[in-house]
Amino acid sequence: MSRIDIAELNDFLHGLRSSNAEAKTMMKKIKEAAMDYAQDNSLKGEAVSTSKRYFSSTYTSICQSIIEALDESEERLSQYIREFGSQVDSSPSARIDAEILQEAMAKVSQLQRKEEDLHRQLTAPNTKPDMQQVYAVKSRSVHTQLLKAIEQENILERYIAFEQSHGQFFSALDELIRATGRAVQELLHHVSFNDKTGTYSVPKSATNSLLLMKKALDNARKENNNDPFPNGFEDYTVLAFTYVNGQGETVTMWLLEKDGKRVENKELQDFLDKHGQELPGISYTELSGEELERRVNDSWKDGVNYLTGQKVSGFSGGVLSSSAYVASMKDWLDDAGLTDMALGLGFGIAAARNKVVIPEKPPITVSKNYSQIRTYWKNEVVFKGTKVYQKDNIIDINKVDVKGRTNLQRMEKGLAPLGADGNPINLHHMTQREISSIAEVEQSFHQINSKTIHINPNTIPTGIDRKAFNKWRSDYWKERAKEFK
Repeated sequence: MSRIDIAELNDFLHGLRSSNAEAKTMMKKIKEAAMDYAQDNSLKGEAVSTSKRYFSSTYTSICQSIIEALDESEERLSQYIREFGSQVDSSPSARIDAEILQEAMAKVSQLQRKEEDLHRQLTAPNTKPDMQQVYAVKSRSVHTQLLKAIEQENILERYIAFEQSHGQFFSALDELIRATGRAVQELLHHVSFNDKTGTYSVPKSATNSLLLMKKALDNARKENNNDPFPNGFEDYTVLAFTYVNGQGETVTMWLLEKDGKRVENKELQDFLDKHGQELPGISYTELSGEELERRVNDSWKDGVNYLTGQKVSGFSGGVLSSSAYVASMKDWLDDAGLTDMALGLGFGIAAARNKVVIPEKPPITVSKNYSQIRTYWKNEVVFKGTKVYQKDNIIDINKVDVKGRTNLQRMEKGLAPLGADGNPINLHHMTQREISSIAEVEQSFHQINSKTIHINPNTIPTGIDRKAFNKWRSDYWKERAKEFK
């Protein structure tokens, strides 16, 4: 093969699975019909018995062979694509043309000589300053071309090695398909039924074809067992979420989806936990924190904890399901007084990254005396018509999140800065009403003093327009960032 396009191969694999599914359904029906006929005791007679034995011994084995050949075709092509990704190029859109790569390879020595000539001209004692600048620009350009040519040379070398090691990759599948085809043709053209004696005449060639088909099937099964990937690997969408844990280690959480839904598969999960880092990039999709959070929030619509795949039933399930339609699930849980319950059950993105442990310390006393509250929040501003009580000492602008963004960078993007507890700082409605003033509070403060600062027991609707508030909150943090510059 002088050319290969992984995107085309993946499209072909998708079409192959679709057509194979139809063929396997048909083969299973034929096999079931043959078995039903063989087990039908309402039909009697020597001819019928002979016919039953014939169909039972031939049709069932041929149908099974065809079904396994179809399965094997999918497995082998999937394995071929995976190994290409790990050994040659992991890009999902990788395209290789050996002839073009060979042309690039031939340019390597030419570019090396050109770079050396430019370097000599650049460093020559009689080279004028203005020409030195010209040679420097040309040298950088040639060096860039050289690096690209060397990379293409490396790809070609990897591709040639891959081709050599996979020359017989489909041979077992090819032999199984051929052997099955020969067996079918033998039965169609050389087996005859004698209506006088009620017997089938099966020539030796047909018997040998069936034996060769069985041998090819056993060989294909043996080859398939060499694939280190668990069976059905391609039936799942594999997602990877990489983050930094509490020990400062970069780790990956592996998640499985099927038909767009979060699912569990213990065998595959164990495989990913052990060997996930060895997989080529083409085998999985990287998730950002925002993408994972969206999936978590969407999953609550079905009352499912996305991170565990478990269904949440009863009261908590109903609460979480309804909260999925609120713009910010976290804010809804805060306002409903369910934050502690949610964290206790392991819900939320924070639970995926680390279990947040709030240090043991005496609860902060929040007095209902207004003057005392004003000593806790030193600053007071009005932003877009809403009074905000600010507390500068809970914002460390140099604190960095798991994506490497400082609190200042987070605020500039409209995101809440992280508090000392590692969680986004809350903007709390003081009276839990649309028209109330707002205060900056750490999440740990918000949780520990939940009963005190949530004066509305939720028997009265808050009237807060969450969509509008989310926009206001984003604008507020962007404006707040300017105070730290």
